[in-house]
Amino acid sequence: MDKLPWLGASVKRKEDDRLLRGSGRFLDDVEETLALHLAIGRCPYPHARIRRIDAARALELSGVETVLIGEQVVARTEPITVLRPFPGSAPTVFHGMAHGVARYEGEPVVAVAAVDRYVAEDALELIDVDYEPLPHVITVEDALRPGAPQLHATVPGNVVVESTVRAGEPDKRLADAAVTVDGTFRINRVSGAPIETRGVIARWAEDTSTLELWASTQTPHLLRAQLAHCLRMDETDVRVIAPDVGGAFGLKIGVYPEDIIAALLAIDTRRPVKWIEDRTEFFRGAAHAREAVHALTIGADRDGALLVLRDRYLIDLGAYHGPLGPPLLTSIMLAGPYRLHDAEIHRRVVLTNKVPMGAYRGYGQAESNYVREVLVDRLARRLGQDPADFRRRNLLRPDELPFKNVSGATYDSGDYARGLERALSRVGYETFRTRQKAWRQQGRHVGVGMSCYVEFTGYPSSAFLGRTGARFGAYESVTLRMDRAGRAALSTGVSTFGQGTETTFAQMAASLLGLDPVDVAIHRGDSQGTPYSVGGFASRTMIAGAGAIEKAAGQIRDKMLRIAGHILDVDPAALEATAGMIRRRDDPSVQVSIQRVSEAAFLGHPLPPGEDPGLEATAYFDPPSSAFGYGTVVAQVEVDARSGEFALQRYILVHDCGTQVNPMIVEGQVQGAVAQGIAAALFEELVYDRETGQLVNGTMVDYFMPTAADLPAFELDHLETPSPVTPFGIKGVGEGGTIAAAAAITNAVCDALAPFGVDLDRLPVTAESIWRALAGARAKG
Repeated sequence: MDKLPWLGASVKRKEDDRLLRGSGRFLDDVEETLALHLAIGRCPYPHARIRRIDAARALELSGVETVLIGEQVVARTEPITVLRPFPGSAPTVFHGMAHGVARYEGEPVVAVAAVDRYVAEDALELIDVDYEPLPHVITVEDALRPGAPQLHATVPGNVVVESTVRAGEPDKRLADAAVTVDGTFRINRVSGAPIETRGVIARWAEDTSTLELWASTQTPHLLRAQLAHCLRMDETDVRVIAPDVGGAFGLKIGVYPEDIIAALLAIDTRRPVKWIEDRTEFFRGAAHAREAVHALTIGADRDGALLVLRDRYLIDLGAYHGPLGPPLLTSIMLAGPYRLHDAEIHRRVVLTNKVPMGAYRGYGQAESNYVREVLVDRLARRLGQDPADFRRRNLLRPDELPFKNVSGATYDSGDYARGLERALSRVGYETFRTRQKAWRQQGRHVGVGMSCYVEFTGYPSSAFLGRTGARFGAYESVTLRMDRAGRAALSTGVSTFGQGTETTFAQMAASLLGLDPVDVAIHRGDSQGTPYSVGGFASRTMIAGAGAIEKAAGQIRDKMLRIAGHILDVDPAALEATAGMIRRRDDPSVQVSIQRVSEAAFLGHPLPPGEDPGLEATAYFDPPSSAFGYGTVVAQVEVDARSGEFALQRYILVHDCGTQVNPMIVEGQVQGAVAQGIAAALFEELVYDRETGQLVNGTMVDYFMPTAADLPAFELDHLETPSPVTPFGIKGVGEGGTIAAAAAITNAVCDALAPFGVDLDRLPVTAESIWRALAGARAKG
């Protein structure tokens, strides 16, 4: 195929005109006549038996329509399904509302539908709930102790699943290693914080006897499937519509209890029911992420060749399986970009009395990168090698790819060393090391740290997901339709939540059809009228979506060429579609407009004999393999060795996401991901009190989410190594910026404080944690 004219162009985002003018339509902008408003009463304890609920006074309050309790929800619904459970994992029965026992602070126990939110909230205050507090567990270590409270009878010992990945001969390699280092690392609990919280509007459509659900979701079709199952309905009787979505970051995947509650109330009252999550509810209801404890060991020979890795880690799942299940990618990506053949990775997924864990941008990859890269630096220091030289020796070379890592993932393409060298060059690494010696003599503690990563993007076929027990596929789908004016309309089930798919999908379709992107309209996010879709997550949308667009546009383009050939009396094989025209390749003066060809298709004449009217195609594309982006982060910090305070002076990321459809959008995606990566590394942490089980900082006042003023200027650079396994060589880009931040900054701080022998082993990295590490190092002498 000829070079696609709009592929690689920084086209302005189609979405931005309406968003900047205030014409975007988000969930709270959707107004329904006679809507009731939903307020949800949540358990104030981490673990409690619900003895009795008395809603009599609430029902007497003027404006209250009805009250829903857990007993009713459990009787009328199925438990929430897990979209991607761990194979062999024990089930946790998670209904839309607690009945009998609540297992985390914030779990819904009662709901009120009233004429407005104020009345509904007032009614909650009138409902008497008699709780019997039960013993709770807040840390994974407490949950695993003999005699610990059991959260579910179906999960003995609070261990949902335990599994081991082994490759090669890890025991022998550890014994043979000349040098080994180990560490125990604690990763903080965080959550994505989209500017628009979750929300839902449920409506029973009397004319069609269907349930309609407006939802701020990444996955309209998956939400429909889960909701239909929970409500014991056929999918055809449920419609899900995602309007503009104000950010998602993984936590808006799948069904939540509030969706089920709103749907039941809409069915009961035959009135629309609206719920918009407030920020207090967000911290106690939306999925949490990241928290884990790793005990990692790595070993090398005397020359610095990496030999072996062993990890034993615990994931804090919270009280139930979340919508997507726990992160699987920690084990898959633990080996990173290195030449490693021997490993043992043992994982246990553990229940605690916390909000259930779900997806968050990076989904296990940031965790594995942090523990590995921090320990790689320690190993280099133990060997007396520069950490950059150690990585140079062990990074996979381009001629070694494709390469199957110790967990079975096959890296497709890349030049990992080139990314490292580019980042080191940007920071002036050799000059920095010379200047660092002088700074130390002056009493200044300036350090540089690096972190190399490989990013898993997209899923490797629906068949693969099926073998792992997933309840969704790897494919994506589109319907393309031309109109009589020669413009195109593309329908996709993928919702838009800031990733720019309206623009990039339009660029792909326009390139393949010979149009301008302005002539491609995108209709998205409605389960009615769009082909069955998986949705936007796992850095997969552009990979799978481009394949579907290519197939559908190819069918339409071929038909346009046949019709144009008939009109021009030219062999269709001699024609091309470009710039709104169909013309002869060898004589562009012989041409006809796409508008005229489209009009002929819809009039039904003039058409070649046997050609059906219309220009429309639906196509599905199932990627045969995942694609793997990669990159290197280099961070520079200066630390005050008295207080532990530090400044992040420079932050450089060099990355490769394959072919860039729209470099401007790629830049924006990477910047946003970097901001969240730094935020989790330095600022954010959801803190639970071990004694009371309460979330200590569950407000935006107490949860330190940084603003632009708290972050340094990012220095970004791009490499471009097309993938050999995806359409047009595209790799995902949405998550890479989050992956390497924590390790690079941690390594920079440890490098700055190398004269003190400081090691850091927990996130976030704060002035206090550095001060404590310095005090510990000084106490050791």
